[in-house]
Amino acid sequence: MDSCKQGNVCGYHVIQHDLDNISLTSSEIGLIWRTYLCESMAKCYLSYFVEKSKDPDTRAVLKFALEGSRQHINDITDIFKGAKFPIPYGFTEEDFDVTAKKLFSDSFMLTYTRFEARYSMVHFSLAFSNSVRPDICGFFEGCLKDSIELFKKANDVLLAKGLLERTPYIPIPNRVEYVHDVANYFKGLMGEKRPINALEIEQCFVTAQSKLIERTIILGLVQVVKSKILKDYLLRGKQIADKQIEVLGSILLEEDLAIPTNSIHQVSDSKEAPFSDKLILFSITAFSSLSMTGLGTALANCARKDILLALSRLNVEVANYAKGGLDLMITQGWLERTPEAPNRKELRSQRE
Repeated sequence: MDSCKQGNVCGYHVIQHDLDNISLTSSEIGLIWRTYLCESMAKCYLSYFVEKSKDPDTRAVLKFALEGSRQHINDITDIFKGAKFPIPYGFTEEDFDVTAKKLFSDSFMLTYTRFEARYSMVHFSLAFSNSVRPDICGFFEGCLKDSIELFKKANDVLLAKGLLERTPYIPIPNRVEYVHDVANYFKGLMGEKRPINALEIEQCFVTAQSKLIERTIILGLVQVVKSKILKDYLLRGKQIADKQIEVLGSILLEEDLAIPTNSIHQVSDSKEAPFSDKLILFSITAFSSLSMTGLGTALANCARKDILLALSRLNVEVANYAKGGLDLMITQGWLERTPEAPNRKELRSQRE
């Protein structure tokens, strides 16, 4: 990066840009807008996590994550101001309470932060590749590096404490083989199935792991949420997570493979709300969005028909659940409108 600033990268001269003459594209607007909301949510969660964490190693990772979110919010604010773009409301100190009793164990708070870092890497890599303006590219490049570093730090602590679950082991193959039987390779709904392959194991295990994290966060939040409507919505989410964990686990167990462990014990009995209902609902809908991203990746990496059908059904369930969350946000007046293209039809009708 230093050589870039000096105007000499890999032997060629870097063109200097006047950002005042380069407008933000629709993708850049959407990406930084969404990132701002998600980072303001993360700042609330992490502020509470840091305050409640007792383990020094875990607390150090959580503080690193919090500092990153704060910096990202500051950077986006500067970009918005430079573009004369209205800054989203997002979430503030009014949406979390660090004096509330501890709701989750240190190990779960770290596991949850690692999960968020994993999906942040996906988001920021796509955001970087879909951006053009140099300052936006530089911002998302920095965010990606921060997410990678956070993921590594969380991994190191979880590994050192024996808390990081790994995907199941399978024997190393002794030769390379080609597939010749088309029908046998893809079938799985009826009759004999070919053994599940390494990519399918990974996707089923990691997706089930994500569902267990989702189930645990819902178990905690449903204890403290104030709204009856929102509590019912969270309980519906728990039922969906339970069902999907069972479906994914059955695929692995049928192949005599290990499944992720349950983390129900990592929720306390506190009923003091550390987060506002608005923040809770946003975080659950955001989690559903990440879940659909994960299921989409899983679908792209599996070939056996029974697994594809199961994943497709899970994705539809999550999409319907997410839609219900958005409906609730709208009725409560909590959904900030994503920046939109001009309504040309309406503009034309006004001139007539």
